[in-house]
Amino acid sequence: MKIDISLAGFLLSFIVAASGWFFRWKDKQKFEKQQSGLERQQAIQEATSAAEKAVNEERDFNHLRNNQIQISQGIATGFNEVEGKLDHLREQMIEIKAYLIKNQGAIHGE
Repeated sequence: MKIDISLAGFLLSFIVAASGWFFRWKDKQKFEKQQSGLERQQAIQEATSAAEKAVNEERDFNHLRNNQIQISQGIATGFNEVEGKLDHLREQMIEIKAYLIKNQGAIHGE
């Protein structure tokens, strides 16, 4: 049995081409699987980043709110101190006025 060289070349070419297509298809499947894994990983990273951002924003808001409460309390305490000092000054002025009224005659030489 004689084998035609052109037929043998054709069969060899066909086998090589088919194996190339097969391995290319297999690599494409592997690449797509890796790509989907990367997309999933990227989606997870984006979700994690968004969650961290939300937590950070909430923490910052709570800090600002607590700072505002402390500032308000400080202002209220300051006003209470000023009011107490004014009451003390008012009492002293009343004492001075009473002293002046009591000793008015002594001052004018009466």
